[in-house]
Amino acid sequence: MVSRLIESGAWTDATLALIELELPSWKLRRLVYDDGEWLCSLSKQPRLPLGLDELAEASHESPPLAILIAFLRARQATAESAASLPTVPQIRAAQGYAMCCDNFS
Repeated sequence: MVSRLIESGAWTDATLALIELELPSWKLRRLVYDDGEWLCSLSKQPRLPLGLDELAEASHESPPLAILIAFLRARQATAESAASLPTVPQIRAAQGYAMCCDNFS
């Protein structure tokens, strides 16, 4: 799908489709033209106030490139948060009775 959008020159639609495929938890929060540049914000929680939300922001003269740069920043933020997760496997407590079988003598 993305390749067909690129072939037809639908760059903005292609970048939005890329976000949907690669980072489905991130959504376009805003795309605003201001003072000769497009400002793009991607968000994990677009309904939260700006101060409480994790944003990936970028600006560029071209809307598809602003979206693409924000996408790359969101991907980097996702990779960094995944790297900070604990690597120790989490296990559930056993059901029933637990016994200590160590010899303390």
